[in-house]
Amino acid sequence: MKNNRRAVALLFTANAISGFAQGITMLAVPWFFARQNASSTFNLLYGLVTFASLFWGMYAGALVDRFDRKRVFLASNVVEGAVLLGVASYGFATGGVPLGGILLAFTTTVFGYGIHYPNLYAFAQEISLPKDYPRITSAIEIVGQATSVVSGALAALLLEGLPVGQTYNLFGAQLQLPFSLEAWPLHQIFLLDGITYAVAVGLIAFIRHQPIIQTQVELGSLWKRLRTGVTYLQEHRAVWVFGLFSFSVFVGLLVSLNALMPLYVHNHLKAGAAVFGAAEVAYAVGALSAGLFVRRVFLRHPTLRSVIVLMMIAGVSFGVAAATRSVGLFLAFSLVLGFTNAGTRILRVSYLFVHVPNEVIGRVNSIFNVVNVLLRTGFILLFSLRFFTLGSNIAWGYALLGGFIVASAAVLLVRYRELSATPVPA
Repeated sequence: MKNNRRAVALLFTANAISGFAQGITMLAVPWFFARQNASSTFNLLYGLVTFASLFWGMYAGALVDRFDRKRVFLASNVVEGAVLLGVASYGFATGGVPLGGILLAFTTTVFGYGIHYPNLYAFAQEISLPKDYPRITSAIEIVGQATSVVSGALAALLLEGLPVGQTYNLFGAQLQLPFSLEAWPLHQIFLLDGITYAVAVGLIAFIRHQPIIQTQVELGSLWKRLRTGVTYLQEHRAVWVFGLFSFSVFVGLLVSLNALMPLYVHNHLKAGAAVFGAAEVAYAVGALSAGLFVRRVFLRHPTLRSVIVLMMIAGVSFGVAAATRSVGLFLAFSLVLGFTNAGTRILRVSYLFVHVPNEVIGRVNSIFNVVNVLLRTGFILLFSLRFFTLGSNIAWGYALLGGFIVASAAVLLVRYRELSATPVPA
């Protein structure tokens, strides 16, 4: 990786900046709808958008394996930045962003995720030595997850504002801020997002790299290229089962952040943006801790066993959040969720880097992402039912997600001997 050290640094920096923009949009929009008492409507729309991204996800994987990864990264950031700046400009011209503009910005970001991470992983694998995979995946998690969730906390604060002299309960301590922050309208937030994308584009343009892995680009029709990814997984069943079920914590995380957390904080905890922001900070601390410790501790043990342990911890934590009404416990839950999600992703991606050839990893990841989208769509549509918006019923959503994660871990545990027959990273 020595010759690509500068390229890796620029890639991670650009990923952090674009992740900052994505995180703001993905958290600001659902929090905006929660404040308008329209979370049920948003969850329904979000479910439909997520389902629509299913078809894009398959195509995105084929693009990642067909074209230069730097150019794909550059193009995706240009498109997302242009849309956000366009929506922001319309908001400044008219005095506000209409529902269609909000959904356009949000949909563009959702679709951006569909190609961002498959391309990021393929690009990182392409310019890294196998011995550096654990360190690279840990760094991706630290940079990406922490940046994204901290930006989400900022989004909540920008939408809500901070009145001067108000006292906040943070981890049980009473905190009074000596300054105030006026709430930002959405078009100002989208402008900030668009500017960060522009900065990311500038950094990506300066990336100069030499591929470590020389790959054979598959030509032919889109269908033929997609079939190659499916065939690979059919021939490598252990990769399929491990990759599929180890994704469950990430499913729970995204559904929680985008469909449950705003209502949970607002309806169940009867709290405001300060708690919402503190939860995001707690999650970031957990994600950072995983990036620092998982490679040193969990990667020394069999990958499958480590993933099962982290999944069980995450599932039980969701159950605790469902059964309690404590701000302190909710912040502890966010910390644990950050650690377990980042930890399972580091282990999972390290496994895929070792076992999946670079020329098909974009398509393989896109297949896993499609299943992920289907699961998220089902949960989001379920939680859009009016039942979950009444009183504290949103807590049942956390219970269902916890059960789903524990069940997924149980599948891996039952098939442990079969899956362990396939070599995994030490």
